Amino acid sequence: METNIISVKYEDNYMPKTFSGKAYSYYTAITVEVGDLVIAPTANGDKIARVSEINIPEYKVEMIKPYLKIITTKIDKTKYLQNNQVMEEAA
Repeated sequence: METNIISVKYEDNYMPKTFSGKAYSYYTAITVEVGDLVIAPTANGDKIARVSEINIPEYKVEMIKPYLKIITTKIDKTKYLQNNQVMEEAA
């Protein structure tokens, strides 16, 4: 069953271009695949994150659903990983 709930892992603050640690759940307003890079809104501003899971069932996030934020921007993974350019991916 497809849902618009995904998990992401944020870019490491000390090792740029690596994504590890805890996964965080978000709603998504765009189509994404596992491995895509997105801009994730956080309490401390936007962060670059990699999609680690898609189509998460609602029952897995039932307790936190009211707090989920929405991801609206996917960035070009190749340009970011090769040149550090944060560019929105063309639709």
